[in-house]
Amino acid sequence: MTALGEAMLRLSPPGLGRLRTGGSFDVHVAGAEANVAVALASLGVGTRYVTSLPDNPLGERVCRDLRAAGVDLEYVETVDRGRLGIFFVEFGAGARPSEVWYDRADSTFSQMDGYRPDCLDGVRLALTSGITLAVSPTARHLAERFVADAAARGVGVCLDVNYRERLSSPEEARESIESVLPQAEIVVCSRLDARRVFGIEADDTSEVAAEFGGRFAPKAKLVVVTDGENGCVGICDDQVLTQEAIPAEPVVDRIGAGDAFLAGLVTGFVEGRPVADSLRLAAAMGALKCSVAGDQALFDRDEVGAVVEGKAGFTR
Repeated sequence: MTALGEAMLRLSPPGLGRLRTGGSFDVHVAGAEANVAVALASLGVGTRYVTSLPDNPLGERVCRDLRAAGVDLEYVETVDRGRLGIFFVEFGAGARPSEVWYDRADSTFSQMDGYRPDCLDGVRLALTSGITLAVSPTARHLAERFVADAAARGVGVCLDVNYRERLSSPEEARESIESVLPQAEIVVCSRLDARRVFGIEADDTSEVAAEFGGRFAPKAKLVVVTDGENGCVGICDDQVLTQEAIPAEPVVDRIGAGDAFLAGLVTGFVEGRPVADSLRLAAAMGALKCSVAGDQALFDRDEVGAVVEGKAGFTR
């Protein structure tokens, strides 16, 4: 699998601290496609990552973390211009919600205008997201070309809608996402994004998935609509499959759970598993991610298998 997207650093005050009063930050490597790549690599799926990083210690930090996870970084460019995007997270509690602020203007990735075409050689899937389409006009054109090149080579395209209201309006997001949806083989969208971006107001998740797939992704082999603690629905060959959410309490850090979910789904898909098994694997990965701090889900097959089989527990 080859993933295209922006890698970032996430900064957050320790615990439930506030940005306006905190004196230090916990630092984690982040980025939607980077998170998926790391999770896939931890599951043993060969994964390439395509991005642009500044040639400085922050770019080196990203490379070190991804390389340690087993991600192939041959197609990562490092340049003297630009900077690494960062974002700040303030975790909420009680009546105070969690909030995210981005500082990614003029990042190296936002100016990336090309990649080596051989990054798509010999892979089963090419993955990107609505976030990448929204980073900048240059990034959008890059993602559109990446998707078109993959489709032309017979490589399946996986698209995660992943709408971010701090990056674009719903109308802008819909227009950009619709530019690549017709070429997607796998599409994942949350029920909330289906409503906000595509105006789908159906009564239950199965109806949302059917309407979304029928109207916006009719050529996709697999359409999955997620609904948080209510689980998800997958549609494949007109078959509707429902997967309950796997309990994740207590939640340590929810950020990146959707990326871990997608990694589980992709793992099952590229291995030719039944869709029901792929959805179960996805749910297990999403639940496991909530148990650790940071954006990334570094779990091996045994750990995920124990959750899938309901055997997770205290080992001594």
